[in-house]
Amino acid sequence: MADYRTAPLSSHPSEPSARKTAGQENFPVASRLVPKRLRPHIMAFYAFVRLADDIADDPQLEPEMKVAQLDALERALVSGIGSQPWLAPALQLKASLTATSISTLHARQMLQAFRRDAQGSRCRSWSDLLLYCRYSADPVGRYLLDLHGEATAAAPAADALCTALQVLNHVQDCRSDWIELGRCYLPTAWFGDAGGNPEQLVEPFATPPVRAVIDRTLDHVDALLARAATLPGQIRDPGLRMEAAVILHLAKALSRELRRRDPLRERVEVGGFGRIWSVLKGVGHGMASRPRRSRSRTSGTSGSTFYWPLRLLPQSKRRAMFAIYGFCRAVDDIADEPGAVDMKRSALDEWRRTLDRLHQGIPPRGGDDALIGELASALERYDLPRAEFEALIDGMSMDVDGPIRAPDCATLTLYCRRVAGAVGILTVRVLGRTDGRADAFAIALGEALQLTNILRDLKEDAKLGRLYLPEEALIAADIPLDVARSDPEQVIEHPNLPQVCAHVAALAEQRYQAAREALPASDHRALWPAVAMMLLYRRVLSALVARGWVDLDLRPKLSRTAKVGVALRCALGYPPKG
Repeated sequence: MADYRTAPLSSHPSEPSARKTAGQENFPVASRLVPKRLRPHIMAFYAFVRLADDIADDPQLEPEMKVAQLDALERALVSGIGSQPWLAPALQLKASLTATSISTLHARQMLQAFRRDAQGSRCRSWSDLLLYCRYSADPVGRYLLDLHGEATAAAPAADALCTALQVLNHVQDCRSDWIELGRCYLPTAWFGDAGGNPEQLVEPFATPPVRAVIDRTLDHVDALLARAATLPGQIRDPGLRMEAAVILHLAKALSRELRRRDPLRERVEVGGFGRIWSVLKGVGHGMASRPRRSRSRTSGTSGSTFYWPLRLLPQSKRRAMFAIYGFCRAVDDIADEPGAVDMKRSALDEWRRTLDRLHQGIPPRGGDDALIGELASALERYDLPRAEFEALIDGMSMDVDGPIRAPDCATLTLYCRRVAGAVGILTVRVLGRTDGRADAFAIALGEALQLTNILRDLKEDAKLGRLYLPEEALIAADIPLDVARSDPEQVIEHPNLPQVCAHVAALAEQRYQAAREALPASDHRALWPAVAMMLLYRRVLSALVARGWVDLDLRPKLSRTAKVGVALRCALGYPPKG
């Protein structure tokens, strides 16, 4: 097997070099717990990231030079070409990724975070910090999951752990980051809330406001670690499972130490007996954990209502549909994740530019995510209309620029047309239909599905500050619009909410009926996956109505047997019942 360990870099003072080794990190890197055959690949990833991080943190370099060197690293990583000795980690990682069939996406996402560091960006809120960690930390966990062949279901817990580790590191280094680099990763708004400001980080001890910010940050870290606690039980590989558990226990120990000690006064670490005890507990935790039943890794759809109707399609159509689904998830995640509005707009604009390239016939670049390659194939094979992808992004932009709260019926219909009707039209194109009746069916069904989702996700949307219930129904139920638009969670607790939900459920039922009427009997077989989705989601709506609108935590779910049964019946061409 090729050796992917980093070769000695040039010591020439003008060339970048890593200033830290794996042994100096807070947490184990490629420990003996992971399979021996994978350790060189992990070290290749580590060496690349370590070099890029040290370039961004070099106090002797101007921001423009840092960005130029990070750009050179990315070019070498994508192309596999680089003549300068200091680019060796990029070339070695390229060889490793090629050998393991893993995308360059994870490493390139981290470069995006390091460019932000190089330009001196700060995090004003906790949401800003989470978005930064999405690029600076979470790709590490996702790379390790990919390398070990783990299911994508483990990704959310891995993200929580990686984000927690990153934030703990920021707390450890908060004083040196400020003094040496002029950076503050702790939410700057929290200093004002505590009656202080980030400039107090120059002090040799934590002032009461700084201590309050540190403790508040650690409260959020502990919440992340609680979410990450399920990770070991989701990992099949025993070595990675134990390493994840060890890291989890070390992180908890470090959080406790940072609460007990002052990171401005001293370098706070877990050492001696505390480290040994955390490792032993972690190994025991990892050995005792049992992985959950693995899920399909195809776009993370196996648990969704969509999965079985799509799974039974021929391979080419199935791949196209999963590519469309993956695109939908990607832009939806941009809209839903915490973070600054301008960064979300920028991410959506990047998808518009990607669509520009694909519709112009420009092939995906070597380092592009696999999803983009699948989309390119689907666009070429099925002539999917650019306008529908744009419509879906426009719908996500409504969420980003909103939040949407108590829209009028016309705005709600427009939103449903964009985020769901567009998917419906793309679906019928893949299924081979381009006529007006198929489009009318797709648009009506898309609106029905979206209204069903709105009713199912009322509580979760309210927590995100969103309320898709139409203003006309709220007014009819005597729920004040000023309350609905200022605090959606109050509407969820309002005694007249059932009246509004019944109105929206009736609208959804009307749209299901319109979809049925637009569907000729001759199309039942050609469009059977869409017909199956219609039948399954209509069952979800019926279950919601039967449940009522008081205990919204009870989310109705369809059994796998029901999903498979409906999908098979439709695939065999039987007309829908009911």
